[in-house]
Amino acid sequence: MRRYEMMARLRLVLILAIVLAVVAALLYLVYGFALVWQALASGIIIAILCILIILLLGVSIFLWTKNFLIKRELKRSEMELAQCRAQLKMAVAFKEEDKEN
Repeated sequence: MRRYEMMARLRLVLILAIVLAVVAALLYLVYGFALVWQALASGIIIAILCILIILLLGVSIFLWTKNFLIKRELKRSEMELAQCRAQLKMAVAFKEEDKEN
């Protein structure tokens, strides 16, 4: 009887050890999958952020260039306006002079 009880206990211990090993293996696989999933997710997020930074950099360069060109055009227009004012004053003065004569 003693031997039978020892074999029964040994079987019980082996079954518990196998169950614990299977549970540990599953937990290890889930943990590894979670790590891989997190690495993939962080890689995707980093790639999206890099693309966003490149796009924003391109837009800022475009807007800076456009602003520079608009300021340049504004200065040209101001100079033309000043010339037109001077010509208008000369024309008005010339007409007034003709009226007086």
